[in-house]
Amino acid sequence: MLLLQSCQTIKQSSKYGFNEGFYKSRLYHKKLKSLYVIPEEDSIKVYTAKSLGKAMVDTSQSLKIAFSSVQKPGSFNNYVFRQNTLDIDVLSILCKYRPSVKSFPPQFNTSILNGAFYVGYRTDYYHISYQKSPVNIFKRSITHYGLSFGLFSGIGASRIDSYVTQNAITIEYDGLVNTSGIAAIFAIDKLSFGLNTGFDRLLDKNHKYWINNGKPWIGLSIGLNLN
Repeated sequence: MLLLQSCQTIKQSSKYGFNEGFYKSRLYHKKLKSLYVIPEEDSIKVYTAKSLGKAMVDTSQSLKIAFSSVQKPGSFNNYVFRQNTLDIDVLSILCKYRPSVKSFPPQFNTSILNGAFYVGYRTDYYHISYQKSPVNIFKRSITHYGLSFGLFSGIGASRIDSYVTQNAITIEYDGLVNTSGIAAIFAIDKLSFGLNTGFDRLLDKNHKYWINNGKPWIGLSIGLNLN
């Protein structure tokens, strides 16, 4: 339900589209400079931060030849615009690899019954390029990818039985666990996935018997951006 209700949010999110705002680029100089970008259907206008400080914005301060959607600028180079933001996501950890512990061999666990909030620092990159058609018409394309690093914490379920408690209990049940750790999230357009490492803590009295309690694991996750 969360995924279905968030479809419109995904479409409008600036992290997935090259939208109006401040970016950093080497468009004017060899060093990264702050620029204000206004993407439109047939062109992309770029303003320097200096020009925005004036009472009246001089449109001549934008590129004389903007990034047209059907015409490649004469002195065009491959340009990359980047934007830094706070990243707030909801993660679902798809699988976990647990190293060998005590008498147990390494384990590979899969479960979708989990959810975690993620907060990190994200950088989105937008690469502008042109592709030439057989009839000598250029088509502008914008490739997007993002990188984010941060912390996550949430809850999930794990099978608890006599085997994973070394016969300390005789019942079998799905225990509620807190899962926390760090994550590196990679995004290509609307697809977002992460590499995670963390630990689980069983939230009941049998935590002292569970062999995986507080032990590190490595996993893969998918994410949904909230901001």
